[in-house]
Amino acid sequence: MADVNAMEKKLAEYKCDTNEATCLKLVRFPDDLDDDGTTFHPEYSHQIFGDDEVAFGYKGLQIQLYYTAGNLSTLFKVKYSAKVKDTFDCVEVRNSVQTPLHVESYFSIYI
Repeated sequence: MADVNAMEKKLAEYKCDTNEATCLKLVRFPDDLDDDGTTFHPEYSHQIFGDDEVAFGYKGLQIQLYYTAGNLSTLFKVKYSAKVKDTFDCVEVRNSVQTPLHVESYFSIYI
């Protein structure tokens, strides 16, 4: 029983609520990039991460998806503090964080 609790605690370290981990931002001016007041989180993320809206495999997961206001050019960035390296008998890890955008997607702000 103690082994199960230890395993559950270890697994829980690599789970996160994708509604909290996803940061969206609409950028109008260069100063908006550093303004945390313009960042918001989605109400739902089940369309990408499944019905439970949980991502597994990363500690401190932060998904940044920024759009420019004019032409909706995008910046997609994934940050995390640690990635799961252990193998767990009962868990199958799948890559649920996939870039839905073209690799060439980026945005520039023109003044």
